[in-house]
Amino acid sequence: MWRRSAKAFALRRVLVVFAVILAFGLAFVLTPPGGPRSLRQFDADRLASLETRMWQAYYAKERGRLFLLLATLLHEQYHYPWATAAVEAFHLARAASTFAGLTDHYEIVLPDLEAAYGKVRSWTGAAFDPGMVARAELAWWEARRIPGRNSPEQVGQLVAEEYALLYESSSPAMAVPALLRAQAGALRDAHADNPDWSRIADLLRQSYRELRLALASANV
Repeated sequence: MWRRSAKAFALRRVLVVFAVILAFGLAFVLTPPGGPRSLRQFDADRLASLETRMWQAYYAKERGRLFLLLATLLHEQYHYPWATAAVEAFHLARAASTFAGLTDHYEIVLPDLEAAYGKVRSWTGAAFDPGMVARAELAWWEARRIPGRNSPEQVGQLVAEEYALLYESSSPAMAVPALLRAQAGALRDAHADNPDWSRIADLLRQSYRELRLALASANV
């Protein structure tokens, strides 16, 4: 009888410990971090660092690493709970990985892009159209692959159009950060075998800093 009671007590202790660990785990993945749910407030240098590593993972076809970096970016930028960041990172990573293997019919990645931007809109309380933003993003992804349409100026214009939709601004206001981003992409493409990641990171850092300034000016 004593042995049975001891075993039952030990089992209850194990169950209690498991329940506590489970509760803390759920709280960790389901609780959003502190901070504003905003498109317009971000750490420019941190985003540039994460994006540079995302580009490296994308071109190295390291899908797991790309997913983890995307989840981290979404968690930090939009203050998603980890669970939400994982779901939306899956959509974005799948869109990017699928696009990488396509030569036509690029529109098949749109559902994932629309799903991700739909969550951004609902989470931040923005008013942009997720479908329009998704199509605008895909437009400059495609343009980078098309000779005669892939100059930094041409791609930058398309990026500016996406930014204007996403941030509910105007293309001219987004021109400088968009061009810097396009220049970073062009530099990567021009030296695909041995990209100058330091210079690319610097261009992305400048791009995000200019974007932050443009958004701040628009709020004045």
